[in-house]
Amino acid sequence: MAEFYVSESMLARSFWMDLRATTRAGEAISDTYMIFEHADKISKSFPNPTGSISRASCELIWLISRYFEPKHIAEVGTFIGRSTLALQRGANDTLISLATCDFSYDMWQAPDADAKAKIRYFGKTPSQRMFQQLISEGQKIDLFLIDGRIGQDDLDLITQLKTNSSVFILDDFEGTEKGVMNAVIMRERFKDLMLIAPEYDLNKGWNDAHCLAVLVPHSIFRFTRQQRLPLGLM
Repeated sequence: MAEFYVSESMLARSFWMDLRATTRAGEAISDTYMIFEHADKISKSFPNPTGSISRASCELIWLISRYFEPKHIAEVGTFIGRSTLALQRGANDTLISLATCDFSYDMWQAPDADAKAKIRYFGKTPSQRMFQQLISEGQKIDLFLIDGRIGQDDLDLITQLKTNSSVFILDDFEGTEKGVMNAVIMRERFKDLMLIAPEYDLNKGWNDAHCLAVLVPHSIFRFTRQQRLPLGLM
């Protein structure tokens, strides 16, 4: 009798479809309007023209952080803070702390008291320095969002910060962009990570397109008879 195989592409199709279909999607969309409004104000003071993640990416980051219910988050690549606020707003019920760094800029500001209390911003700070600071404090990270090229030095530090159940969100997972390169070196280091790649159709229009990938460790996979994603999303 042949074994039953589930491929990474099968997992990806199901994951993104169910994530978009959750009843919490409306809350993610509503928060995204606020996030974009705040980020647009910040972008006006930037010395260079600013691009950033799409609305779809922002909404999906919100939903991913709500789904995995992290207590501690680390982000590489704050920029104008859309993904930062999506992480914070999505995980708000369980979130204790969110550390985020930007190598080039020191211009982000929290939009409200709750974000200010939970988000720790490392402006003009390389990822290695932020990771070293978190390690010195004995921090462990449940969810990483990486929007920047990482190297072996980063991986050595991430090894000390991650747990057996840590999840990674990678932006710019397309072609030969940095998200794909990050996934390659991370999977070489951490052999237990399964890849949930972006949806294949990236030409759905600006509001629908995203280039996010998620790396999930084997240890947190569970079979369920439920037909939709369980937990607090429904």
